[in-house]
Amino acid sequence: MFFDPYLVLFAFGVGILGAMFGGIQTFICTGFAGIVVYALKAAGVEPTLLGDSVLNTLLLPAIIFNAAAVATAVAARKYPEVKGWDITRSLIFTHDTGLMLVGGAAGAAGYLLFSLLSYIGIPGDAGSLAIVIIGIVVRLTLSTGRKWNPDATQYYREQGWQYWVYQTVTGLAVATVFALLLHDAGPTFYGVGFSISAALLLFGYAGDGQKVPTTHQITNIVGVTLGLTGGNVALAVLFGCLTNVVYLLVAKYFNEDCSTHVDGPAVAIFLSSMVLNLIF
Repeated sequence: MFFDPYLVLFAFGVGILGAMFGGIQTFICTGFAGIVVYALKAAGVEPTLLGDSVLNTLLLPAIIFNAAAVATAVAARKYPEVKGWDITRSLIFTHDTGLMLVGGAAGAAGYLLFSLLSYIGIPGDAGSLAIVIIGIVVRLTLSTGRKWNPDATQYYREQGWQYWVYQTVTGLAVATVFALLLHDAGPTFYGVGFSISAALLLFGYAGDGQKVPTTHQITNIVGVTLGLTGGNVALAVLFGCLTNVVYLLVAKYFNEDCSTHVDGPAVAIFLSSMVLNLIF
């Protein structure tokens, strides 16, 4: 059997937590938990319980983040102050038991889908694909508004070529710095860049809007590329930058100001990881 019945129940409870605390909040916790796991590894301690039960189950985005995204989509149909694509807020203010149960069901579904994708061995990141699949299903079934953002093209026209120069420079900086750092740290630590990027979002969503960039799509693929290519820094930088471009386009066209959340970083990570696995 590709799943553990006990973990289905556990994931249901985790899904309720996702709806309670919010998608970005739980993802930030995932980042900090990852940093602790890698810090313990650096100290020569194998964090079996923390890694397996906390990082890879309790805080697995395919479970807890998915739950928050689905619950937010449902909440947007009932509460005008909730935007379906905005997973930066807790839903606890609603005091809505039904929403919490929706989060629980979504958490269990996320676990089952992740387990199935891992079991069949897809050529790509199973966690990201689980987030993408559920995001698309929710968009097609629960959407009451825009399914894509037609204003994105006008936005890019207004920004002009300077926008892409800026994104190239900043993306290249992130990819290069982490590619060199992770290369020197060694294969055991190729995943810590993703954790650092996730934790840094703590400084980005306090108050009214995002204040720091989303970079985990870059650092994740930098680590994946290093692992699959035997530490090739140049390819890690290249794929990190390309992944960032995919993220920017998906986020602008299919997430921002749309009716539900389709996660741009997850789409970019899965597509890039799939290409990398097929090539290498």
